[in-house]
This record gives sequence, structure tokens and C-alpha cells, in this order.
Amino acid sequence: MTKRQRVGTLNYPLGRSLTRSVAQTRVLTWPMSIILALLAAIAVAGLCLFYLWQGTTILDLTAQRESTRATLTSIQEVNRWLEFEIEKAFSLERVSRLARDGLHMVEPTNIRYVHLVPVPRQP
Repeated sequence: MTKRQRVGTLNYPLGRSLTRSVAQTRVLTWPMSIILALLAAIAVAGLCLFYLWQGTTILDLTAQRESTRATLTSIQEVNRWLEFEIEKAFSLERVSRLARDGLHMVEPTNIRYVHLVPVPRQP
């Protein structure tokens, strides 16, 4: 024997029909304590994630600062070495040696001074 179906209904394979009215649908309500507990858990999780992000950011910035300090120290050393090289290049002893050796100049032996009489200016 076959079962008779009502007109206007559709049966699922499990035997539930689709002809439920709006009044028959159940509304799932959550107790206020569960909602508050979920909100508190979400807030705590958010604060934990913020704490972790802040910690990793501080570590990253600290590493960048130390790297920059090391770079600054090496640049300052190079700067001091270049200043020493400039002072050495323009020292009077080096210029005198280059003049004697490279340009074959000699120190003057007989120095003659010429006395100049100032000429009065006329207004």
C-alpha cells in the first residue's frame, strides 16, 4: 500500500514536509549569559592579539634601531678616517715634500726684501 500525500505539500526523503507556516517555525534564542560570555571571550582574544602584535612590533623596531646604530657607528668611523686623510693630504709637510719631489722646487736660500714706499692717495 502506498501512502497518500496531501495536496500542496512536498515530502523530503526524511519525511518532513515544506508546508510549515511562519508561526510554526522555531526561533532560536540564546540566553543573555552565553551572549555576554561570548562577547567577553572575543574581547579577551582581541586584547591578546593586540598584545602579541604590540610585542612583535616593539621587537622589530628594536632590531631596526640596533641595526641603524651599527650602521651609524661604521659611517662615523669612515667619516673620521676621511677627515684624517684630508688633514694628511693638506698638511704643510706633505705639500712641501710634493713640491720638492714632484715639482723639483727648492727652499729659497737668499731672501731679498724689497722696501716699498706707500704712495699717498689724492682725494
